[in-house]
Amino acid sequence: METPHLSKYTHSFAIALAVTSVVNGLLVMAKEKNPAVLAAMKSLTGHHWITHSVIVVTLFLVLGWGLSKIRGGIGVKLHQDNLIRLLAGGVFLGALLIVGFYLLAD
Repeated sequence: METPHLSKYTHSFAIALAVTSVVNGLLVMAKEKNPAVLAAMKSLTGHHWITHSVIVVTLFLVLGWGLSKIRGGIGVKLHQDNLIRLLAGGVFLGALLIVGFYLLAD
């Protein structure tokens, strides 16, 4: 069976999603544990969740676009299986950070 070709954007934005998922979890932890971070995020847009969303979506778009432009515009290339593992691992770790934080630290 032939392996389907995945575009440079698929690779780049999958990696960006994995990274952004972990950053999202860390951001949740930082703002919940540090009142100064929460206050700063509230002051930027009026509500901390709006600021949180802007940070996460911007990171995803900038990182995905940036990774698609490296190597002279060829972008990042990973074997399909490794890409799936990286994507699943990043999303799982991000979710684990949030769930673990609220179960153990809150």
